Amino acid sequence: MELTFFAARPVCGAPVYIKADGIPESTRSVKIGDKLYPAAKVERNGEEYLLAVISCPAGDVKLELSDCESGSDKVSLCDGDGAVDVFIGKNRFTSYCFSDKFIKPYLGPIATSFGGSFTRLDFDTKEHPHHRSVFLGIGDIKLCGADQAVDFWNESGNWGYQKHQRIENVFSNDACASFTAYNIWEGQDGIKYLDERRRFTFYNQDTACRYIDLDIEFKASYGDVEIGATKEAGPLGVRMADPLRGDRGGRLENSWGAVTERECWGRPAVWCDYSGRLDGHECGVAVFDCERNERYPATWHIRDYGLFAPNNFFFKGGLTLCRGECLKYSYRLVFHEGDCDIAARYILYENENHISK
Repeated sequence: MELTFFAARPVCGAPVYIKADGIPESTRSVKIGDKLYPAAKVERNGEEYLLAVISCPAGDVKLELSDCESGSDKVSLCDGDGAVDVFIGKNRFTSYCFSDKFIKPYLGPIATSFGGSFTRLDFDTKEHPHHRSVFLGIGDIKLCGADQAVDFWNESGNWGYQKHQRIENVFSNDACASFTAYNIWEGQDGIKYLDERRRFTFYNQDTACRYIDLDIEFKASYGDVEIGATKEAGPLGVRMADPLRGDRGGRLENSWGAVTERECWGRPAVWCDYSGRLDGHECGVAVFDCERNERYPATWHIRDYGLFAPNNFFFKGGLTLCRGECLKYSYRLVFHEGDCDIAARYILYENENHISK
């Protein structure tokens, strides 16, 4: 079977989703010219797509579907001790830790190709100890009519738990691997506030640039919920490795070309990138906002000391969820080494759903 799609920009080791009928279940790769790339049939928003992780020039691209392995490393998910470990090939890329030793789950560390971590995971630090690598949090949540809000960002004062319930919807194929974690956000008194599900998707990419797609759903299952206009929020939070901090030589940049905390903090942008030198290597992390997110584009709580969070609540005001309502967010996290055209990759992100010709 052959498919043709139009690439708006050159694709460099990135996933594309191509809507088509009749994709064979046995698909494991696609051939472009004489090179095989990992691929698989997947379902997205209830429709059938071909997912392929490819490199190609801009323009019309012809793909030949194959049931042969591409020969590239695969993404695998392994049960750890209170964690899901994510491997690409034989190397651990990251882990999702949900151990009850912690007040809230986190994803980390995020491995570089040279043995470091893009993010900070320091269990001994006294400076923002709740900033563990990649995490979720909102610092002002209360049930409507309650006198006091619960803080699900910090871990002091009237803090709340994000209690792990189970791992759901685990799957892997030649192109990606994914799972969903279900948590209940609960106060210290046992009162429940929100059901939360976070779905992680990891792609079969090489170390130059690797993506994590994060889809989050909050559901007001236990009553009407007020989310306050708090600075202590994302809901997504990323804490950069210390050598990448803006006050230690790191660079903060947004999609409009603003640089430094002074220019980026509190400003709306479709993406922000935080980069610098780590163990002698140029590397960084970008976060892409999704146009389906509420009050897109996001405003950014991005600091020289290493915090990195898209936050609409503080800058655009709080929200109320009625019982049974859901609030959804989607983000792409881009972990890059060396030269990386973040703007071009964002354009491909917002145009990655293609229709076969």
